[in-house]
Amino acid sequence: MNDKASTTAAKPAGLPGSEIRNTRMHSVGMPVEKSENFSEVSKRLIRLMSGEKFLVGVIIAMAVASVALVVAGPKILGHATDILFNGLMKRDGATGVDFTALHHTLEFALGLYAVSFLLSYSQTFMLAGVVQRTMFTLRADVEAKIHKLPLSYIDKQSRGDLLSRVTNDIDNISQSLQQSLSQLITSLLTIVGVLGMMIWVSPILALIAVITVPISVLAMKQIANRSKAKFIAQWSHTGALNGLIEETFTGHAIVKTFGRQREVEERFATTSEKLYDAGFGAQFMSGSIQPAMMFVGNLNYLMIAVVGGLKVASGTMGLGDVQAFIQYSRQFTMPLTQTASMMNVLQSGVASAERVFQVLDAEEESVELASETYAEVQGRIAFENVSFSYNPDRPLIENLSLVAEPGTTVAIVGPTGAGKTTLVNLIMRFYELNSGRITLDGRDISQIPRSELRSHVGMVLQDTWLFG
Repeated sequence: MNDKASTTAAKPAGLPGSEIRNTRMHSVGMPVEKSENFSEVSKRLIRLMSGEKFLVGVIIAMAVASVALVVAGPKILGHATDILFNGLMKRDGATGVDFTALHHTLEFALGLYAVSFLLSYSQTFMLAGVVQRTMFTLRADVEAKIHKLPLSYIDKQSRGDLLSRVTNDIDNISQSLQQSLSQLITSLLTIVGVLGMMIWVSPILALIAVITVPISVLAMKQIANRSKAKFIAQWSHTGALNGLIEETFTGHAIVKTFGRQREVEERFATTSEKLYDAGFGAQFMSGSIQPAMMFVGNLNYLMIAVVGGLKVASGTMGLGDVQAFIQYSRQFTMPLTQTASMMNVLQSGVASAERVFQVLDAEEESVELASETYAEVQGRIAFENVSFSYNPDRPLIENLSLVAEPGTTVAIVGPTGAGKTTLVNLIMRFYELNSGRITLDGRDISQIPRSELRSHVGMVLQDTWLFG
């Protein structure tokens, strides 16, 4: 069909422009209180790395080796302290400190820490590659998905919010995984390894150290539950603000023409205030975990120091073992603090992942089979008892029949919302009919593949964009 379809607006007919903007903002901008399924989103996020199983296994093995070497360090240093202390405590002065044994012990400890550092560095380097390749795949999947989505989905979304999901949310997922995965793996392994060493050195002191764990876990859980909703609200409001800014700048002329500057400014201030409140709450909650964990850790340190000193005074425990245990107690509380902090970072990433997965899970256009291609098209368009509406509660076109003969010019005239753009959208199959049919040279367009149909139709919008 050689006739060009000129339209006066690029929005769905039947909904005024201001109503469209308000509908979009309320549908995607309002924060939800919690993830619909936090554990499922987390599992799906991990499954994204299924193509990197081998490297992930290598990373975990390197983490185990690195943590094992670090955990062995305090015990070896405690042995060095015993060598020094026992040598200084000899009263006859015949032998004194065995500096050869002391040097060998310290050199061995230094070697352990050096190898542990190399393993940890290599693990971090490899994990960065795994995360970035996973994010590259995720971006490619989202881009491919957008090309498969129907126009009805795009029309119902704020373009700024959709862009925020593709850019800001994916970047946040990348940063969250990069920061949290390595720390979580190392911290959990450290907790297990240090606990085993503490039980070996002194079961009584280990029991004292473990008493503080329920307190730490309870504090982490309470703070995490409060911060989760804040993180979700933060990223939802970020998308809403991006959508408002994009729509305002894109439709600047319309805003000025209809005198909506004050309304737009008020909406911007309101959304920005909500983003500020959510962001402040999320960061404050996240930042309060570490001081809480440090307080519990200091209580743990105090109890171990007192009981350990009494055991050394009574001769039931060596000074080196007490020193090693104090180091282990620090190593035990630090991973708990790191795990708590990383859980909040991970929650932020999962909140973003949930928004990205909503795009990936959106219903796609139906897949069409290739059909016989007609080289010559006359261009006769016929509407036969066509009914259509964007919203089932608001009928737009009912039982419409019309014919546009080849070689003729047909003008569709009417006010905004009358359905001019809608007719073009239906001819192009951007939307499917509720009932009736549209034919091209007698062929039902619902039976013509979209690519073939659109190759025969020229569509020029008011805001033109033409590509070769």
